[in-house]
Amino acid sequence: MKTTISTLLLVCFVSISFAQDLRFEVRGKYTRGVSKEKLMSPKTMSDIRPGYPSSMIEEYTSTEIAVITHGQTSKAIGLNETLSAEQQSLLQTADVGSNIEVNVGYIHQNPVTLIPDIRQMHFVITVVPEVEAAYPGGREELNSYLKKNAIDKIPASFSKEMKMALIHFTVTEEGKVSNASVIESSKDPEIDKILLKAIRKMPTWKPAVNAEGKNVEQEFEFIVGNEGC
Repeated sequence: MKTTISTLLLVCFVSISFAQDLRFEVRGKYTRGVSKEKLMSPKTMSDIRPGYPSSMIEEYTSTEIAVITHGQTSKAIGLNETLSAEQQSLLQTADVGSNIEVNVGYIHQNPVTLIPDIRQMHFVITVVPEVEAAYPGGREELNSYLKKNAIDKIPASFSKEMKMALIHFTVTEEGKVSNASVIESSKDPEIDKILLKAIRKMPTWKPAVNAEGKNVEQEFEFIVGNEGC
């Protein structure tokens, strides 16, 4: 099952709209994504992060890759953009939902003073399913459901001052929505209840699928507000 990296970096099902001056969005809970398949034979940093600025770094001090799975962290060290054997082996252990933290140390020469200084680059990648979980009916249906069951129930007077609320939830292997919780409150308990109820009452999704064709759970976030999306 092939999935291009450009597809992985897109949000699977995004729902953005304006109702009562509020913006809302559902997206996978990650900033950068990479498939498990891409981690089976990576050779360089660019293989795990498209757009890696290899041409801008002339001299490395070290590279460190950490794989965090279910709260457990394992690390491997390298010398430069080329992944060490230990780093390659470590990446192969990452599973869907694992976070990969990369720290790159390099030397930058100040163009004015010509004095070299050591700098750090840090980024995080999340291992995402080959096929991400999908709301039944797609983007438009998700948009319609959230507008009817959440956004339209928020008083207009409150929506004008609402900054951001953030709800996390999981779509299970069976496509059920679970573990919905408020991460950033709207600052109004009743509004938080409206948002949580809308998420918890969603119909069954089409679950995410990994490289072996098995259903896997996937985490999402629901963002509502005029800032922070």
